[in-house]
Amino acid sequence: ILKDYARTPGWFGRLIAPILIWREYSALVRLAGLQGVPSLHRRLDARGLLMEYLPARPWPSADAPDAAYARLRTLVDAMHRRGIAHCDLRAAGNMLVDDQGRPYIVDFVARVQRGARWNLPWNWLYRQFVRADESALAKLRVRYAPHLATAADRQTLSTQGPLERIARAIGENTRSLLRYFVRSR
Repeated sequence: ILKDYARTPGWFGRLIAPILIWREYSALVRLAGLQGVPSLHRRLDARGLLMEYLPARPWPSADAPDAAYARLRTLVDAMHRRGIAHCDLRAAGNMLVDDQGRPYIVDFVARVQRGARWNLPWNWLYRQFVRADESALAKLRVRYAPHLATAADRQTLSTQGPLERIARAIGENTRSLLRYFVRSR
């Protein structure tokens, strides 16, 4: 898959696109070898990168088996252990599943990376985004597999804190901006 902002016009293409590519690139480097995350083939330039094609469909359009939900949870936990919070898992299109029930996570533009041990404020913020990812998994179970949803899932969704709302807003605004500027070519 080619992710390329080379034709994006104006200031977005010159200033924002390189930041977005760097964010995706650095997340894919940190998550290299993690089954369920696309492999990075190479960074083309400041506005493009080439990554693995994943033979899967977005979660909402796939009939994911129950086991896929547990596998997705394992994948998200592994991603968090490597220090990456996705921050946009509420967009169900960022979670894919193949015909064998293997989950995949894509689009790491909105990600937050855990900081150095001494950086307590940043790491506190990182933990909030990890909680937002966990809330997104609860939402996924409640919406697409209600028989797998727990009382804790429903409680999580009913008591979202301000940072979870901020995380959701960042994801939504990032998607909206990308759609606007990529379509304006």
